[in-house]
Amino acid sequence: MRITKRDVTVLKDLALSHALTRDQFMKLGHFSSITRTNTCLRRLVSAKLVARLQTPFWGQSIYTVTKCATDLVGPRIASLIKGRSVSPRFLQHALTVTEARIVLCEQLGGPWRFEPQLWRKLDRLQHEIRPDGLVLSTVPVFVEIDLGHVAPTKFREKLLGYQALATSGDCEALYGFPTFRLLTLTTGTLRAHRLSRLTPLDAGYEHCVQTLASLGVTLTNDWS
Repeated sequence: MRITKRDVTVLKDLALSHALTRDQFMKLGHFSSITRTNTCLRRLVSAKLVARLQTPFWGQSIYTVTKCATDLVGPRIASLIKGRSVSPRFLQHALTVTEARIVLCEQLGGPWRFEPQLWRKLDRLQHEIRPDGLVLSTVPVFVEIDLGHVAPTKFREKLLGYQALATSGDCEALYGFPTFRLLTLTTGTLRAHRLSRLTPLDAGYEHCVQTLASLGVTLTNDWS
């Protein structure tokens, strides 16, 4: 099978996104029609570069990259494929992150960076920064997708990590920009209110908490 440049681009995006549906491939601009999408995905599945997951609780197949694609996506991305989870909760979160990515990149007009590209440790401050994504808009926006599974104490720890990043002077050295905003998208207005109240005083960054629905982000159904 001849591997095209577009195949490699698709495989890299799929590896960084963890999982994608057919419609998401199209929304992301990889293909212009259902026929072309299905044809390419069938080839990649046949070549064992992509695996197709099916569930009775989701109307479309879900695609993930396999270990056979490691030589095509490069060593840094290839390292992400090993030992990756395909649990229902993991897949639900990954697909919802992509829905947010599609909407935010269109609205804010900037490119997207993926969670594996953003993971940093502030060693001297003992904090870990692991956003679900980043939109490189005029003011960069870190994105957190909350589906209600994280305890308030754990979410508070995330926000304290961002505070450390904003006030330590390490942000530019780690990410290439000195200031940022944080956008948390969650499941409902009550949850949004509770998460907003967890923002530290003098956080050093703007924290906006909205529902997924208010931004027009489709919440992937929970089948766990």
